[in-house]
Amino acid sequence: MQTIVQVIGQPGSGKTTLVAELVRYFSGQGLCVGTLKHSSHTYELDKPGKDSHVHRQAGASPAAMVNAKMAALYFPASDFTCPEKLIQTYYCHADLVLIEGWISGPYPKIEVWRKRVGKTPLFTDVEKVCALACDSVPADTGKPCPKIFALDDIPGLAGFICPPA
Repeated sequence: MQTIVQVIGQPGSGKTTLVAELVRYFSGQGLCVGTLKHSSHTYELDKPGKDSHVHRQAGASPAAMVNAKMAALYFPASDFTCPEKLIQTYYCHADLVLIEGWISGPYPKIEVWRKRVGKTPLFTDVEKVCALACDSVPADTGKPCPKIFALDDIPGLAGFICPPA
C-alpha cells in the first residue's frame, strides 16, 4: 500500500533538506520514493527560449523534453495537474510519496519548525499535522503539540512515517 505524506513548514525551515534525507534513508531501505514539490507561487518552470518553451508558447499541451538521462513533461495548470491526479497517474509505482509543501493538501503532514525562523508553528492552524520535526520544543501555543522528533532523528521519523511490519 502506498504512503503519502506532506512535509510543510515556513520558508527557510529546512523542508527540502528533510525531504532529501528521508528519500536517501527510505531508498537505502529498498523503498521506491517519489517526491512532488508544490509551490503556491507562480513562476516559469521551463527555460524561456529553449525549444520546449517555444513549443509550449505555440500551444503544445503537453510539451516534453527528453534526453538520454531524463524526461520532463510540461502541462498547463488544470484539474489534471493537481497533486492528487499527478500522484494517481505518475506515482503508482512508488511505495512512498513525499510532498514538499501544499499546506492545504489532504494528506498527513510533518511540519519542519525552527525557532530561529521566528514564526509560530503551522500546526496551530493547519489540519492533519501529525508530527513536528524541530530544533527545539515550541512554546505553549494553546493547542496540543503533535509528536515531536529532532530534525536529525531520521530513523525515528522514518519509523513514524512507515512503521515496521
